[in-house]
Amino acid sequence: MHKSASFALLPTAPLGLAYIAGALNQEGHQLQVIDASAEGFNDVAPFIGDLYIYGLCIDEIVSLISPDTEVICLALMFTNNWLSSRELIKKIKIRFPNSILLAGGEHATAAPDLCLQQAPLDYIVLGEGEETIVDLVDALENKREIRDVPGVAFLQNQKLLKTKPRKRIKEVKDIPWPAWELFPLQKYFDQKMSHGVFRGKTLPVMATRGCPYTCTFCSNPQMWGRKYEMRPPSDFVDELVFLNEKYGVVNFDLYDLTAIIFKDWIVEMCSEILDRGLDITYQLPSGTRAEAIDFEVADLLFRSGCKNITYAPESGSKEVLRRVKKKVKIGKMLDSIRYSYQAGINIHLNMIIGFPEDTHKNFWQTWIFIVKASWCGAHDLAMAVFTPYPGSELYDELTKQGKVDIYKDEGIIEIINSYDLWPSKVYSNNMGETMVKMYVFIALITFYGTNYLFRPQRLFITLRNIVTKNHESRLEQILYKNFFKNILNFFSFSKASQ
Repeated sequence: MHKSASFALLPTAPLGLAYIAGALNQEGHQLQVIDASAEGFNDVAPFIGDLYIYGLCIDEIVSLISPDTEVICLALMFTNNWLSSRELIKKIKIRFPNSILLAGGEHATAAPDLCLQQAPLDYIVLGEGEETIVDLVDALENKREIRDVPGVAFLQNQKLLKTKPRKRIKEVKDIPWPAWELFPLQKYFDQKMSHGVFRGKTLPVMATRGCPYTCTFCSNPQMWGRKYEMRPPSDFVDELVFLNEKYGVVNFDLYDLTAIIFKDWIVEMCSEILDRGLDITYQLPSGTRAEAIDFEVADLLFRSGCKNITYAPESGSKEVLRRVKKKVKIGKMLDSIRYSYQAGINIHLNMIIGFPEDTHKNFWQTWIFIVKASWCGAHDLAMAVFTPYPGSELYDELTKQGKVDIYKDEGIIEIINSYDLWPSKVYSNNMGETMVKMYVFIALITFYGTNYLFRPQRLFITLRNIVTKNHESRLEQILYKNFFKNILNFFSFSKASQ
């Protein structure tokens, strides 16, 4: 669900749900998957106020559910989708009063009481879901006591009850691969969908699970804990080969929370791809750390197919990084950006402004970092305004202060609005809304201005790639989709009219 009908984020294949389907599939359960985003890819409908639903409408989704379904599982990943998800759950319960309704995902894990109190859900799967969902469905089938199933939340006498926490899956290689055969993948391929830069048929994959860090703006500690597990590189590459051969996938988006931590592991993974002669590309669109990327690693990444990488320093201020527990060393980050640029990788930066304790001085420290990153070779910049994620430490603090309340619809709408380029609310104690917006503008102008000043040829390369549709960066992809595509369509129409 989005506020604008013109600049919404486009959907990508749902990796988490595919993993859950894979786990249930392996146990022999008969499954039906309804991918509302893919099936209604071009559908847009007003919801409430200036909010829009993308994909199949609620009634269409309900009508597609098989009438003999006994257990209905819903993925509740993002809080900004809760209002529409809540209405969907209510209508499903009306149509299927005897079916068991389960939900899982980031939002459900962060706010199980909200989900259970506001919607007729029976159970919430907390955190990593593959083992829990299989155990829970087995308990329902065999009428076992749900209290004995670790990692579940439910209501008892209108009070939230959580069973004991489930331990994280240790052997990630033993988790069944995503059941992509149940999803309408061709629709994603036809629409050229990728979380990063589209480079041919694309699917998301995951080589590692969890993150050992505790950034205060991230919900990872509550969703996954601090346990970090890596798949054996050979097992991960086996999956890439399988998807390449079965579906013709040639480009992979790594959805890892923190993909590159240990140099030995990433070197082995790259070498595995090269040794097998696998002709693919892959990218890290979600962000990674920099410590393990020296020139040797960057060169291996590029030669094995990594064409785009996202760094997530979040801030160029050491003070801010310390406050938000982002264990990044700015100097090493800049060195790593330089190595990746020298190796030929296209570099995207994720930055955040407007943390609660951010000051004007902190912004100008970040501004200096942005100029240095541009000089070192970074190509793209996403300058986001801080948004409180349910389940994060900062969200809990703001909730205690009465500045965030997702138990009211207005609080959810505030979070939805915060995803706009120019959000209507900021959470900084030291900078006003107008100033934060101005700083976003200054950061973007500075970065791209210096980018083309330091390397004038980039402007011509950008224009060439947009016109030829051979996009190398997110900027080129965004400019084409939102501006140049409309201009080209206009001239094509004018020519046809003549």
